[in-house]
Amino acid sequence: MARPKVSLVSQRKTLDVALAIADREGLEALTIRRLAEELGINGASLYHHFRNKDEILVGVATLALEGVRTPTDPAADWQEWLLQNLLEFRRALLAHPNLMPLLVRRHAMRIGLREHNATAALLAVQGVTRELVLPLLESLEALAIGTVMYASPIDAAEDTDDAPDWQEDYPHLFALARQASMDHDETFDLVARSIIAGFAALIDATNGEPTPAGA
Repeated sequence: MARPKVSLVSQRKTLDVALAIADREGLEALTIRRLAEELGINGASLYHHFRNKDEILVGVATLALEGVRTPTDPAADWQEWLLQNLLEFRRALLAHPNLMPLLVRRHAMRIGLREHNATAALLAVQGVTRELVLPLLESLEALAIGTVMYASPIDAAEDTDDAPDWQEDYPHLFALARQASMDHDETFDLVARSIIAGFAALIDATNGEPTPAGA
C-alpha cells in the first residue's frame, strides 16, 4: 500500500496510543483498524510512518524500552551502568507485561538491537573480554525475562481462593514463603549483582589481574 503524502498524526503519537492499547487490552487488540479509530484517522494514514503492522509492533516494543540507554561516557563503571540498564529493562518488562510475547523474541524482530549493539561495543572498549561480552549480556537478559515471567505459586494462590488449600497441602512452602526475608526486587538485585561480579572476576582472571578483596 502506498504511503500518504501528508501525515495526519505523528509517529510518536501513534506509538504512544498503540502502547496504551496493548497495555490495557493485550497485543491481540492492537489492530490497524483499532489503532486508527483511537487516533481518529483512516487506517491508510498509518502507512505514512509504517509499512505494516509488524513495524508498529517493533515500534511499540522499542518505545517501551526507551529508558534502557547505553552511557556515552567511556569512563563510566561498566559494572554499575550495566546493572542499572538491567534494572531499567526489568522495570520495562514489569510495566508492560502484555508485551512479553514480543520482548522474548526481540532479537529476532530486531527490537532494540541498535542499543544492544552499542552496549556490547562499550563493554568491549571498557575491557570486558570480547569472548565474554555476549555470554554476560545474554545471562542478564535471560535473568530479567525469566524472573518476570515466573510467578511464585504462593503469590499466585494468594490472589485466588486457593490459599487455604496451599497452606494445608504444602505447609512447608507456605510457611517459608511467609518467612522470606527478601522480596522479588531484592532477590533480583542480589542475583544480578552476583552474575556481574562473577563475570568481572573471570575477566580479571583472564587478564591476569587480581580480583579486589570483597568482590
